[in-house]
Amino acid sequence: MKITTYILILLLLINYSCKTTKNVTQNEDKNIVFQLDFENNKVGNYTDANLLKDVGSVVWKIVEDKAAIEEDSIHGKVLKVKYPKGAVGPKQGGIQFDRRIPKSKEYYLEYDIKFAEGFDFALGGKLPGLTSGGRTFTGGKHPKNGEGWSARYMWREKGAMIVYFYHMDNKHKWGDIVEMDTIFDTGKWYRITQHLKMNDTDKFNGIMEVWVDDKKVTNETNVRYRLAPLGEIDSFYFSTFHGGNTADWAPKNDSYIYFDNFKVAKIKHKN
Repeated sequence: MKITTYILILLLLINYSCKTTKNVTQNEDKNIVFQLDFENNKVGNYTDANLLKDVGSVVWKIVEDKAAIEEDSIHGKVLKVKYPKGAVGPKQGGIQFDRRIPKSKEYYLEYDIKFAEGFDFALGGKLPGLTSGGRTFTGGKHPKNGEGWSARYMWREKGAMIVYFYHMDNKHKWGDIVEMDTIFDTGKWYRITQHLKMNDTDKFNGIMEVWVDDKKVTNETNVRYRLAPLGEIDSFYFSTFHGGNTADWAPKNDSYIYFDNFKVAKIKHKN
C-alpha cells in the first residue's frame, strides 16, 4: 500500500514537472519574434535562396559565395562566414541581410558565435545587432531628428569587443563606442545577449545591456536612442565584415566566423 502511494505521488510530481516545463517553453515561444538556426539546411554553400527559405523576406542582402553550412560537434549545423584575405567592407567580405521585425520599445537579441582558429582580427570588424531603420544609420550616416539608430557589435584588435552605436547624440564622425568588458579568443563558442530598451520622449533613460555567457559586460541605463514615438526597434541587422573602409582593416589571411541560434525576443531566455 505504501509503495503504491509512493508511486502515485511520484507520477503526479513527474506530470506536474512536465506541464510546468511545457508551459515555460510555450510562454517563451510567444515572446520570440525572430528565430534562426541552420538545422534544416544541407552541408555546403549557403545561398540567397537558403537565406530566404530560412528567414522569409529581407529588405537587403549580400550572401552569395561567402557563407556555408558546416557540422559542428557542439551545435550541429552552423553558418560559416568567410572573410577573404585583403577584403574590406560589406561588398568584399562577410555577409549582410536586413530582416525586419515587429516594432517594439524593448527586445533581447541572442546568438552563438565562434571565431575560427587563425582568425585575423586586424583592426576590427562588424557583427550583427538590432537597429531602428535597418542599415539607414550606419556607414557614417547619423540620425538628425532622433528618428532611428543602430547598435551592432564590433570586434577590435586582438579580439576586444564593443557595441558600435549610431544615435542622435553621436560624438564621433562614425559610430560611438560602448565598452564591453570582454575579449574573445579564437576556437571558442560564446553566447552573447543584447538587451535594448528605448528611452521615453526625449529623456536619457534608455537601457543597453550585454551579457557574454551570462556574465554582464555592458550596463548603460542613461541612453537616449531616439525622440519618441520615433525610433522603435524594427530590424535585426545581420552585418559582418572587416572594416573600416581602408586597406589596413583587411585580414592578412582568409578568416572565418561561425554563427548559430539567433533569437529576438521580448524576454530574456532562461538557461
